[in-house]
Amino acid sequence: MPIFVQIHPLPGQQLPQSFESLAEMLGNIPGMFFELDGSFVWVDHEDTPSSQMDGMVYDRLGKLAYIEVKGACNARQWLTLCRAVCGFAGPPPLALKNGEAESGYAASGYAAIERIARVHRVVEGDWTTASEIASQLPLHRQSLNSSSTLSRLPRPS
Repeated sequence: MPIFVQIHPLPGQQLPQSFESLAEMLGNIPGMFFELDGSFVWVDHEDTPSSQMDGMVYDRLGKLAYIEVKGACNARQWLTLCRAVCGFAGPPPLALKNGEAESGYAASGYAAIERIARVHRVVEGDWTTASEIASQLPLHRQSLNSSSTLSRLPRPS
């Protein structure tokens, strides 16, 4: 399902990352191409079918103002982006079991961003949460194996 959303700080809040720190985190994700003007594209060839997320990071006064995201992404990409906005590096572990859409790990990742941000659905013109967007996205169906470069990351607090 294609998405077109913007991640904004909650009223009275700031997104914790600077443009530079988010750029560094996103630039280290396999398949992510981040430009210094704030534009990015992320193609996940491991997903079937492959998915592509395009976006733009906007900053103001040294802090992130908002992030715009569009394209066809999977729930794993969405969670990775949400975690990066909160300052957690790297992709989440592949821990989806028996087709479950949400693991405790994913739920805690969405809870972290929902404490500081809200999501604007541009086409629909309404506000929602990161976890609501995730519930509408397909899962990443690749399984974790011992040769994978992904590792279990610390859970967000």
